[in-house]
Amino acid sequence: MTREERDDAARISIARDRALARRMQRGDERAITEFCDEYLPKLYRYALRRLGNEHDVADLVQVVLTNAARRIETYRGEASLLTWLVQICRHEVAKHYAYRARRDTAFAVFDDDVLRAMVESLEAPPTDEPEASVRRSEVIAMVQVVLDQLPARHAEALELKYVHGFTSQEIATHMGIGDAATQSLLARARQAFREICSAAVLQADLLENES
Repeated sequence: MTREERDDAARISIARDRALARRMQRGDERAITEFCDEYLPKLYRYALRRLGNEHDVADLVQVVLTNAARRIETYRGEASLLTWLVQICRHEVAKHYAYRARRDTAFAVFDDDVLRAMVESLEAPPTDEPEASVRRSEVIAMVQVVLDQLPARHAEALELKYVHGFTSQEIATHMGIGDAATQSLLARARQAFREICSAAVLQADLLENES
């Protein structure tokens, strides 16, 4: 498929999404059914990769679709409905982990030592102990959620170092920057990571206080 054909296909898809959104705003029950049938499985797969627990995923996807249907008038058609829904889903996943953070001392304080332990857990070897294995999976999932929200170069630097095991020199070569710039980038990326985690926990506190 040529670029022009891809662009045409994207325009047709977004036009279809806008039409579906308008029908939903008018209260068309068939449109709501089409909306759920089309996007529930896609959001389920997206959330499952980030949460792992099927029960949590089912509940979260229902929340995402319900909230999206209620706010469908805010969909402007600037991107696909799926892209819009993924943004809502990403927010709910982050909120899920923020609530977990408030109940779990392993996630409760996002100082530099905890941050380092969380991120470095990505390169730790799996364990045969079931509880430790589950915890490691939860930490990895939370790390991935936060990486999704970082600027692209910050996320790339952290993934190269902690997921792929690159040295600072290898990161510098891969990204085409000097060693000093690499150290600075990693420092800023770690700080941004910590701030997103802390903000998620604060938001969870505010939401709980409002409820």
